[in-house]
Amino acid sequence: MAIHQGDSSIIHSLLWTAIYLGQAWWYIIVPLLVCIRYLIQRYASSLRRYPGPTLASYSRLWKVLSVASGHTELDHIALHRKYGPIVRIAPNELSFSSPKIARDILAAGKGFSKTDFYSVFPPPDNPDIFTETREPVHAQKKRIAAPPYSMNAMLHQSPYIEDLVNLMVSKLDVYANQPEHVCNLGDWLHFLPFDVIGEVAFGHKYGFLDSGTDWCNVIQFIDDVQWYNGIVGQVPFLHPFLLNNPIFKALYKMKYGVPLTMQMALDEIQRRKPFKTKVFQQDERKDLLESLIQAHVAAPDRFSEGDVFAVCHGAIGAGADSTASTMQSFFFLLLKHKPIYTKLLSEIDAAYDSGKLSYPHVKWNEAQINIPYFQACLKESMRLRPAVGLNISRQVPAAGAEIDGKWFPGGTRLAVNGWVLHRDKEMFGQDADLYRPERWLEDPEKARIMERHMFQYRLN
Repeated sequence: MAIHQGDSSIIHSLLWTAIYLGQAWWYIIVPLLVCIRYLIQRYASSLRRYPGPTLASYSRLWKVLSVASGHTELDHIALHRKYGPIVRIAPNELSFSSPKIARDILAAGKGFSKTDFYSVFPPPDNPDIFTETREPVHAQKKRIAAPPYSMNAMLHQSPYIEDLVNLMVSKLDVYANQPEHVCNLGDWLHFLPFDVIGEVAFGHKYGFLDSGTDWCNVIQFIDDVQWYNGIVGQVPFLHPFLLNNPIFKALYKMKYGVPLTMQMALDEIQRRKPFKTKVFQQDERKDLLESLIQAHVAAPDRFSEGDVFAVCHGAIGAGADSTASTMQSFFFLLLKHKPIYTKLLSEIDAAYDSGKLSYPHVKWNEAQINIPYFQACLKESMRLRPAVGLNISRQVPAAGAEIDGKWFPGGTRLAVNGWVLHRDKEMFGQDADLYRPERWLEDPEKARIMERHMFQYRLN
């Protein structure tokens, strides 16, 4: 269609008018457009029918502030008590409180993919089991990395773990014999699993228990990284402008070198080079790294050297920390509830007196069978204070999905939080807010159902 000269003049005038207005009134137009965008997110979204904090319907800022506060798990518990089983926690994200629905969301093969929350976690080029978002690749890495963590593998490692337990007890004896000295039990419960990971994964302890300190500030480094990842993971589009900025990374490397946990993993791998096939005798020690190396040598196209590094790095960065958190919660809740603590000690003493427990180290099968109240206390601790306090989210497949009779459009984020799920009264009882280990011993069938709906580690 031809444009006449008069029409051209009109269009020219309109363009210049628009440019003039944009220059003269930008300070009004830009905020107005931002407001319109937020209003559309709040009122035009298909999620508008779900209740939640007003700020959350406009922006992901609510999530950022909640995580930065350090008690996001308590925030989500409060939200679900106020608003119900489904809460809108971001413009395109819903939080669920039902453990049954959580199983559907997190189940493999359902098409619910991991979100870009995981993109901020290192190592970026070689995701580990936790950060891998491609489901088939995740399954493959998990198959290769899981055997060294199996109960059979742990039993082979038990002499080395028992040596570390002996070392820790000897350190605590010093405090017991000098009551004027204050013992921070939480610190020692952090040191032990880090040295255990060193033994199980790499065949040697690091020195946390020997020194009685945060060896090389590893724990503090991991805490700092997790704090950043937790916050920026809520707004991952900012990551390229922050720690993933090339300028920042170059400056960091100039001053500090390779990030601490990455360097630890690289050093462990370098010590084992050159990689070669090795046949292990039945009673020969085989740690996590050696298992990964053998998997790489056998199929380098399916499990690369980068994958070996990623799994090792994940063991250092996450394996010890979650174990420490579980142990700390176990002792915290026991010591806080004196009658339960006394009852547990009575069970353990009676089992020792009757010869049902080995001394000084209880065998795994003995603990499973002969001290049921101990098992109940442990499960109840993991229920009430699971190791992961952050929300874990999945994305609805493009075609959309129906969950519990409700339809959710493709791209919607569905989040769950272990602290919320484990307080579901329908699943765990009307007293789900209380620390009551007896709930695990009252009805065997009910206990099995509850155990199937525990998410203390499954959220990873």
